[in-house]
Amino acid sequence: MSEAVLTGLLLALVAGFSNGSFFVPMRYVRRWQWENTWLVFTFLSQIVLPWLAAWLVIPHLFGVLRASPWGYLLPGLVAGFFWGIAQVTYGLSVRMVGIAAGNAIVSGVATVTGTVGPLIVYAPERVLTATGLIFFAAIAVTVCGVYVYGRAGIQRERETSGREAGQGGAHGDFRTGMIVCLATGLLGTAFIYGFASSTELVRAAEAAGAKPLFAGYVAWAVTFSAGFISNLLYCLYQMRKNQSARALISSGCFLRNTSLAGSMGILWYGGVLMYGMAAARMGRLGPSVGFGLFVSGTILFATVLGYLIGEWRGASRETIRGFLKGMLLIIAGIAVLTFAVARNG
Repeated sequence: MSEAVLTGLLLALVAGFSNGSFFVPMRYVRRWQWENTWLVFTFLSQIVLPWLAAWLVIPHLFGVLRASPWGYLLPGLVAGFFWGIAQVTYGLSVRMVGIAAGNAIVSGVATVTGTVGPLIVYAPERVLTATGLIFFAAIAVTVCGVYVYGRAGIQRERETSGREAGQGGAHGDFRTGMIVCLATGLLGTAFIYGFASSTELVRAAEAAGAKPLFAGYVAWAVTFSAGFISNLLYCLYQMRKNQSARALISSGCFLRNTSLAGSMGILWYGGVLMYGMAAARMGRLGPSVGFGLFVSGTILFATVLGYLIGEWRGASRETIRGFLKGMLLIIAGIAVLTFAVARNG
């Protein structure tokens, strides 16, 4: 295995840890509604941090953008728009079918579409090779792990529903919720294509003097700016509906809560940047394999952190065993993905 590929694998797993832990600071926000925190978090993570990072590493950034035709920007804008819709529908889906079931369905669909799709689009010649078959086996193992974990999560919700006053349970038509979950998992991987298809924009950044490892930052900035629009509109709608806009300023916790939302943004966007660097180091399989490792690491580390901070307290031994089986299957999927990459290069 080459040094570049090994570095890519490690970066993808660290990206998963960063992305899987970004939710933790949200637990310590005080006197804000969800939409208050989400608005500040998305503004920082999808507008401020992407453009700041791009400005720091790409010389003459805005000159590059002014000189770029719309065709250079279009892949990121379109992909970001659909990805932003998925961020909004995610909240709706978990409310309709429950947190555990929603997470499991969305993660399972995203694992398949975010790995198989880029493989077909960006490296179709690898699909029917031995490496491709190993890759599909890894995805199958990972999806099985997500399924087992999801069942354990649903059982955990049932066992702790009395203690938690029904939090996390399903509200609404389950069939409709399933459809929303499937659509969310599919659209939630759109940002991959915004990044991987913005090749002309990235080349323009490199021509302006950006290092190849960092030139993709401009693609992230464009993609996530488009995605922020859906989040902004939904948060404004929720603040009007719940009359929570005033809480942003009058809560007495503005600096504390903004700092926590900022730390969420750093963890989340840091994970995205590391995924991008991992994909760039793994060649044509990078967008596909990198995402598989990224999302597997996210599920793994998010669940372990949730367990450590007490989210599984009160669950039965049988449920905990199901949780551990799911995690072991996801780890096995990561191991098989690693083998596929090592075999390839």
